[in-house]
Amino acid sequence: MAYTGKKPIDFVDVTQTKDFTVTEDLTVDTNTLVVDSTNNKVGIGTSSPARELSIGDGTGSPNIQLLAANTGNSRLEFGDTDDSDVGEIQYLHGDNAMLFHVNATERLRIDSSGNVLVGKSATDSTTAGVDLRPEGVGVFVRDGNRPLIANRLTSDGTIAEFRKDGTAIGSIGTFNGYPFYGHATQSGAGLMYVSTSIRPFDCNTQTQSDNEFDLGTGSTRFDDVYATNGTIQTSDRNEKQQIASLTDAEIAAAKTISSLFKTFKWNDKVEAKGDAARTHTGVIAQDVQQAMTDAGLDAGDYAFFISATWWETQAEVPAVEADEENGIEAADAYTRTDTYDTAEEAPEGATERTRLGIRYPELLAFVGAATEQRLADIETRLATLEAAD
Repeated sequence: MAYTGKKPIDFVDVTQTKDFTVTEDLTVDTNTLVVDSTNNKVGIGTSSPARELSIGDGTGSPNIQLLAANTGNSRLEFGDTDDSDVGEIQYLHGDNAMLFHVNATERLRIDSSGNVLVGKSATDSTTAGVDLRPEGVGVFVRDGNRPLIANRLTSDGTIAEFRKDGTAIGSIGTFNGYPFYGHATQSGAGLMYVSTSIRPFDCNTQTQSDNEFDLGTGSTRFDDVYATNGTIQTSDRNEKQQIASLTDAEIAAAKTISSLFKTFKWNDKVEAKGDAARTHTGVIAQDVQQAMTDAGLDAGDYAFFISATWWETQAEVPAVEADEENGIEAADAYTRTDTYDTAEEAPEGATERTRLGIRYPELLAFVGAATEQRLADIETRLATLEAAD
């Protein structure tokens, strides 16, 4: 049956069992369905379709529904003359996952838990691809090359900032084209890598620091430092004042200290190695302190004597079970020691600790200066005695 007239016909209830052809525009209820035969456009909810298929007239909230079986798949396909489904948006109702196909291949998936997967179809930390999880975890895996690139253009400054409870605690960035890594608080203590040197760097002001940061503390020490040459201490006359020879009291203390050098073994090394623990040579800081006191001097006034005090607490950390899917490795339970530099920041019940130390270059210089002055005095006396003869 074909209707070729130009006047509208009023239908009440029509059941059509044969082909029905409309050669002009078709309108159902003003704008429920409009077929623009001249421009080959269809409108739903609009009387003026702007595209091959237009839904809505800009005044409401139009919806499109693809209703499938509980285990079926809903698809929206994009094709061309070479490939009828080269692009595709698909919903897997059985798995409750949304898939996005590009160039006839799945490129991105959102699974039922809200994980966004690029280049992979399941969450894990061993398969190449990107895994973005709704709890705030990003997993980037790449085979044989760097998995993450962060590029700051035009200016120096922070490239990555790390926060705890909304407060910046650290950063990685660039200064004059060189990388720096450091703390966002605590005076911005950090390091900058320049050519063949590693330099102290203030991440707050983003400037190189001089004579400001320590390497380790009295409570958290490094063990050995391996180097081709020894450390270099500034000894420029222009940066010193009150230069003087040792006093008689200092010479007396140094003489006593020179006899205090002993051999010993460290407690922790004996505990770990037993009789195989190696023997060291040095002084006992308490003995040095007493020698200074006996000479009427305060060891704390001299840079070769160090007394560090801190506060610490113990916390039991439970064991962790492995969770390969979320990239969590198994770990045994252990006791963690937390340290605090001041009593004010330490929690109630924290234990106060003190550790004494010695700057050996300074101490040996102190003893050497005293020995030289004593030898010079002896030589003078000998010369006087020989002249008298």
